[in-house]
Amino acid sequence: MRRSLLWAAAVAMAALAGAAAAQDSGSQNPQARDSLGAGADRQLEQRKTWEPSAPPSDPRDFTGIWEVPNPKIDLKQDNGSDPPFTPGEAKSTQRMIDAERAGNVITDAATQCFPHGVPRLTFAPYPIRFVHQPGKILMLHEVAHNVRIIYMNRKAPPKNTPMSFLGYAVGHWDGATLVVETTHLNNQTRLDMHTSHGPQLKVTERWTKQKTPAGFTDLVDVITVDDPDHFTQPFSVTRRFAFRGDLEATLWTAGVSEYSCEENNRNVPDAAGIVTAK
Repeated sequence: MRRSLLWAAAVAMAALAGAAAAQDSGSQNPQARDSLGAGADRQLEQRKTWEPSAPPSDPRDFTGIWEVPNPKIDLKQDNGSDPPFTPGEAKSTQRMIDAERAGNVITDAATQCFPHGVPRLTFAPYPIRFVHQPGKILMLHEVAHNVRIIYMNRKAPPKNTPMSFLGYAVGHWDGATLVVETTHLNNQTRLDMHTSHGPQLKVTERWTKQKTPAGFTDLVDVITVDDPDHFTQPFSVTRRFAFRGDLEATLWTAGVSEYSCEENNRNVPDAAGIVTAK
């Protein structure tokens, strides 16, 4: 399955990103910068190849391809702490973690080739193309070709909106920040690999362009999860996406690669979402 090859690339990119981020901070700290040495220079050159030209200068124009260089499919808060689980969700999450540690394969909607859910989809280490259209913004994900539609001309979902894997997203601008609120998410997905959610889940994202100290462009997504059935209070995690202008020229005209989840997929779970190790 193509996923395994892209995951390997994602792991490599994560290592690159760690050094690149360190260099960005080191650029304001000569002693730290010197300690990074030639390795940091290589990471700087790598980021240059990702952004051979800058994205649109308009802070409200996200047009183009973006990718998180340091992929993490977890719900750790920015300070490193776990989410504020309810007792029931804490036990459920731990059961999945224990199964994984025992050598079993943990499955979710994504491993069964269903849409990933939100914010699980945003955590995936694959490119995302943003497309602006009248009244809406499209997020075209390489992973499983998932498509999110953000309705900019609505303040709330229409009456009788059905529950679905990707839910219903409405957006508005708060200055230069795109605020997206997603609801009507069914309970067939997980928030990450281990944690479940219920029908009251609301995911609020705040997308903002930022320049790094080295002059590159990041798209920062602050994700707030609110589900009173599974967490004692709302909490937030942050992901930073790098601009991938290089992909426009290297991977066909769409800028993203073909993805076939169904091909050779052998992760068939039991009712609890676990593939038992043989």
